[in-house]
Order: sequence, then structure tokens, then C-alpha cells
Amino acid sequence: MGDLFRQLLGWISTNPEWAYLVVFSVAFAESVAVVGMIVPGVMIMIGAGALIATGDLAFWPTTGAAVIGAISGDSLSYWIGRRYRDHIRSRWPFNRYPKQLDQGVAFFQKHGAKSVVFGRFFGPVRAIIPLVAGMLQMPRWRFAASNVSSALAWAPAYLAPGIVFGASLKLAAEAAARLVILLVVFVGLIWLAAWLARRLFFLITPHVSAWVQALLGWANLHPTLGRIAQALADRDHPDAATLAGLAAALAAATAVFGVTVSAGLFGAQDLSINQIALDLGQSLHTPLGNQVMTALSRLGEPAITVPMLVAILVFLFASRQRRALEYWLAALGFILLVNPVLGWLIRTPRPDIGLNLDWPWSFPSAQVLNATVLYGFLALSLSRTLPSSWRWAPHAGAAMLVMAVASARLYFGTEWLTDILGSIALGLAWTAALGLALYRHTDEPEQGAGLTLVTVVATGVAFTAASLAQQQTDLARYTPVRSSQMISDADWRSRTAAPVARQRKDLWRRNTRPFDIQYAGGLDILATALAGQGWQAAEMLDWSNAIKLLSPSLGLNALPVVPHVHDGHHDDLTLVKDLADGRRLVLRLWATNCRVDESVPLWTGDVTELSKDNVVDLLALPLTKPARGLGNLTLRTDLERAPTISVSPGEPILLAPAGSGLLPPDAVSLPPPPSGHRAGAGLPDDREPALP
Repeated sequence: MGDLFRQLLGWISTNPEWAYLVVFSVAFAESVAVVGMIVPGVMIMIGAGALIATGDLAFWPTTGAAVIGAISGDSLSYWIGRRYRDHIRSRWPFNRYPKQLDQGVAFFQKHGAKSVVFGRFFGPVRAIIPLVAGMLQMPRWRFAASNVSSALAWAPAYLAPGIVFGASLKLAAEAAARLVILLVVFVGLIWLAAWLARRLFFLITPHVSAWVQALLGWANLHPTLGRIAQALADRDHPDAATLAGLAAALAAATAVFGVTVSAGLFGAQDLSINQIALDLGQSLHTPLGNQVMTALSRLGEPAITVPMLVAILVFLFASRQRRALEYWLAALGFILLVNPVLGWLIRTPRPDIGLNLDWPWSFPSAQVLNATVLYGFLALSLSRTLPSSWRWAPHAGAAMLVMAVASARLYFGTEWLTDILGSIALGLAWTAALGLALYRHTDEPEQGAGLTLVTVVATGVAFTAASLAQQQTDLARYTPVRSSQMISDADWRSRTAAPVARQRKDLWRRNTRPFDIQYAGGLDILATALAGQGWQAAEMLDWSNAIKLLSPSLGLNALPVVPHVHDGHHDDLTLVKDLADGRRLVLRLWATNCRVDESVPLWTGDVTELSKDNVVDLLALPLTKPARGLGNLTLRTDLERAPTISVSPGEPILLAPAGSGLLPPDAVSLPPPPSGHRAGAGLPDDREPALP
């Protein structure tokens, strides 16, 4: 897919006239009566805006094509309406579907000439208003003025979201493309959960009564299971023990499902789908993603669920809803019993990625099971108080919360995918049993609003307090602990034994950012040595200085540097040097899990160049490009003048504090730079300096 997209962009770059023709055609077709109802003009205009942001299309030609197309399409519709007038109602499709035309007439009669301007921005009547204006004999000059003025505003307005989106993608790709993908995947999963909950609710609800009657009929043939069916369907049934029997049956059935699907014959770790899900989650790690997913995982943990449960139980006790209180206690008891018992019986180990978690088993996932049972049963309780047309809403909300918790667990790799699915199935089974019994055994509650308020307040307060108090502690729990690897200084100098990354870990595995610098020592020593040669700590992009990106007039040296991500972590050291010709170099180093000579930390990174990318003279993006050897040459030359740092010739460049004994004393003896080059002056882009 990535290659296909790049080929498409390449074709557009070499044939922009065809892209402008497409923009003109779409704007024209969207403004023509009837045709405009089916043309996806908005999406195509947004796509064109994104191409403007990437530089594959020019802003003014694209805007001009859209304006001319919109004016031409509206003019054609106006001419058709003025030419055929009352005969239009007898023509297809308006003779079969008159609603759209009636809406356009009503809109025009309400707003008059302004409807031509307003109508262009409103989907239901956009393609009808010019036709109606012609039918009702709007003066030509007034229509032309409204048509042209609205088109001049419409084209930039519809291109702007695409431009912003394209610029955001460029900025995200500079920082971490995986963050954008994580956001898209997560939002898609949350939306899918809500959509499925709503669809399933309307699909299943009409058949619940028939299923209960089928259970009663089954009771005549199966005495043991019949007792359970009677308990579920008869509110006066005396045998309360049947609920416990149902819980045991559901737990056993789901345990079999978990063993069959999760473990398989060779264990959960040997299932391809589990490995794929684990690799995907690990590949999407970013510092911001870690923070967000840590908070979402907390929605299924005791820090949130216990205060929520206490508030609900106190409210039900105070409002004397004894039967509902008993079912909530049954939900709580199921969680307290099933999590440890099934975990100990099945003993599915967690993914071995170095997480320091107290409970060693992957199935069931306590957080996912807690969220499924508690939020699911809360949805069942609240939906009873709502009108039938809105009873799906609590179920959709619960599905979104469960999906958020499950996504966070997959992201961190705390459990296998099949174990998470099995935990959801187990929780849904018990929630369904409790819900069916609740609906048959209790009267309609009278205080749904009170239960909602108590739950929202308790959950919100608990979530806020837990986030403030233990966010960093929880984040540390989900950070893999990797044991340090020790190498000798001789092995490090050989450049073959150091187990460090040789390129930045790219989501697409293209390996386009090689790491050609390794430094053994304290970062403060290196930063101090380079400070005298013009290297300064970079101003990193954050929320406080992001407004500078909206100032294209700022020079490159005034723009903040976008932090990069490698292996889920931001760069630990970022230094910049502004060259005499206006170019800017960036030195980035990341920590490794390797130590030289048992105690010296080892860092790896590279030197790249920044360039300022102006997007339609509205945004200024500092983007990274390879330094073409200039970066390493400048760094070598500057370090040669800094006697506190030793530099070893060869690639990758090895750096260490002078006198540390990690590099030989003659390591700083470098050949002089190429003739005519002075440190920091820069070289033409088409010249490759001769490196030692």
C-alpha cells in the first residue's frame, strides 16, 4: 500500500495538470443538479488540500480550478432551471423523489438571494439551490454575483482542512508516524465498538422474549438446566442457588474457550495472530502514546473500579434497591473469584517482553474482565431507565470503555490477543446472565438519573486522583525492563560486538536513518565540549511554543526542533548548530541498554540537517533531511578542537571523554578537513566531503 501511494504521488508530481483537471471536474460535478448529490466532492477537495500541503500540488492553481469548476457547475444548473422551469417537477428524478426539490424551494423562499451563497456550504441543498434559483427566475446579475462570491470563499474553505491534515501528517512523520497510526487505529476501534454495540442491541433486543420462552420449553426436557431456566424466567422461583450454577457453567464454558483459542496445542505464544498483535502494539510505542494508554488501562484497575463500586453500592443501599444491590454484589463476587481461580488453573504466561507485573498469568486479563463486567452491567442497569429508542446508548458507552482498556493492554503487550478476547467473552457471558435475571426479577428502577450521577462523579474523581498520584508509577510498570549488556572497550572499538541499533527503528522498516555515531560517557561532558564550538541545547517543540509554527516569517534557527522517537523513546540529547550559510545541523543521541567496561553508558545517534518547509505561507515546519556527510565532518572538526573528547576514525564515529581510556590517545589525530572548508561553513548540497 505504501509503494502504491508513493507511485500515485509520483504520478501527480509529474502530471499535475491532470490533478487540476480532476479538481475542476469534481467542483463542477458537485455543483450540478442531481449529479452533485452523489459526487464525493468534499473528500476529494480535502485530498487535494493534503496534496497541497505535501507540495505535490500548488495552492493557487488548485484553488483556481476549484473556483472555476464551482462557478461553471452552478451556472449550468441555473440555466437548466431557467430553461425548463415548471417542467422540472415532471422529469426524473424529481417526479419520483420530490423531497430534495421541495427542500431547495423552501430554503430559497426563506433566504432569497442569500440562499445561493449559503446553499453552497450546506450538503442537503448544495446541488439544488442554483436549479431552484433558475426555476424561480432570480435575476441573472444577482445570481452571478452570489455565484462568484460564494465560489471564491468555498474553494479555500474546503481545501483548508486537507491542507491542515497534510501538514499534520508531515509534522507527525517528522516526530513519529507511529503516533498518527496509533491514533487512527484507536479511534477506529472505539468507533467500531460503539457501532457494533448499537447494531447488536437493535438486532438482539426484539428476540429476547422468544429466547426466554425457548429456555422454558427446554426445561421440560432437561430437569437440571431447567432449574436455571426457571430461575431466569420466573421472578418468584424459590431456588436461588441456580444463579451460582449458571455462573459455574458459564465460567467452565469460557475457560474451555480460553484454553482452545488462546493456548492451542503449543501455547498462546505460538499462535501467529498473537505474535502479530504483539508486534503491532510494540511498534506503535511513543512517549505520548505511553502516557495516554497508561491512563486508559487504569479504567479497568481497582484504583477506578473500587471507588465506582463503593459509590454504586452505597447509593443502592440508601435508595433501598435491595435486589439491584444483590446483583451488583454478584458481579463483584464473580470478578473476585474468577480472576485468580482461572488464572491459577489455566496458567497462560504473559508475553515475555520484560514487564515487571505482579500477576504472571495472561488469562483472564483482570483489567479487561473487570471493565467488561462492571461497565457492561452498569449499561444494563442504566438502559432500563431510558426510552426504548435510546437504550442502546449506555451499551455503546460501555463498549467504548471496554475497547479502550483492551486496546491499552494490547498496546503494552501485557496479555495475548486471544486471552483478551477470551476475557471479554467471559465477562459478556456473566453480564448477560445477570442482566437477564435483573430484567426478569426486579421492577423498573426509579432513580436512573441518580445512579448515573453517582457513577460519573465517583469515576471521574477516582480517575483524576489516580492519574495525578500514580501516573508515573503505572507508566514504569508498563515500561519493559531490559538487562544491561556489558562489553569491553576493545570490543566496542572493534565496532562489531556492540549490540546497539545501527539505524533508527522505522515503522516501515525502511532503515533510512542510519545511526553512525556512538558515544560512551556522560552526556553533560559531551554537551559542554561542543558548547564551545557553537552547539547549543535545542528548543524542543511542545504546546508552549507550537504557535511559532504559524509564523512562516521566522528563520529556521527560531523554530523549535521536533523531538524524534526511536524504540518508543524521545532523543535523550538534542544539540543544534547554526551554520554561516543559514543551514542548521542537529545532533541526536539515544540511550542504549549497553555499557562499556561495565560502568560507562553507551549512546547512539546521528547528525542530520533541518530545513524549513513553508506550507501555503501559513505554516512553517522544521523537517529533517540527511546531512550528506556535512554533519559528521562538522562534528569531527569541532571535536578535534575540543580536547576533552576523543574521536576514533572510521564509521560509525566513536566518541569518549579524553582520558577515560576507552579510546587510544591518538584517536583525536584526524586528517585535516578538505581544502577550502572551514568548520561550520557548510558545503554545497551536491558535494560529498571526503570523510576520514
